[in-house]
Amino acid sequence: MASAPILLLTGPPGSGKSTVARLVADRFDLAVCVESDWFWTTIVRGHVPPWLGEADAQNRTVLRTCSAAAAELAFGGYTVVMNGIFGPWHLDLVTDELRRQGGDVHYVVLRPSFEVALERATSRAPLTPGIAPLGDEDAIRLLWEKFQHLGPHERHVVDNGTQEPEQTAALVWTRFVNGTDRL
Repeated sequence: MASAPILLLTGPPGSGKSTVARLVADRFDLAVCVESDWFWTTIVRGHVPPWLGEADAQNRTVLRTCSAAAAELAFGGYTVVMNGIFGPWHLDLVTDELRRQGGDVHYVVLRPSFEVALERATSRAPLTPGIAPLGDEDAIRLLWEKFQHLGPHERHVVDNGTQEPEQTAALVWTRFVNGTDRL
């Protein structure tokens, strides 16, 4: 059995990943939305903020785990929209895991201006009950800056700073079904 397609929807905090991911997934008959943020919330002791350099081993473990879950769901026939921070610095790790089951992987980077991302990130409600969203401006800026120069992945960028979530979802969905952002 072939795996269903997998969309990696990424970008800095406040780029609209979680909102757009659900809207895109809702366009398919069989679909799941895998929110990588949840996997970090399962660390009960020893959590290191993922944007810090010393979090690399933790981040690699969490991303492999999240990707393995997404790959299994795709192998089970579900179109998977996986959202989280999957920058080029860990993209191979994520795609290797997703492709173990023959996953057809697509990659979209949402990238609004810093001002838009900061406003969205600092004004949103918790995504997971009891876990506050990232509101640290320095961390948001650091992660936003990491998405500014993507080299060969620049072709996967969608500037959604002036779009409503439904408009962004329609564009991302079209690109997904057309294979525009296939890796």
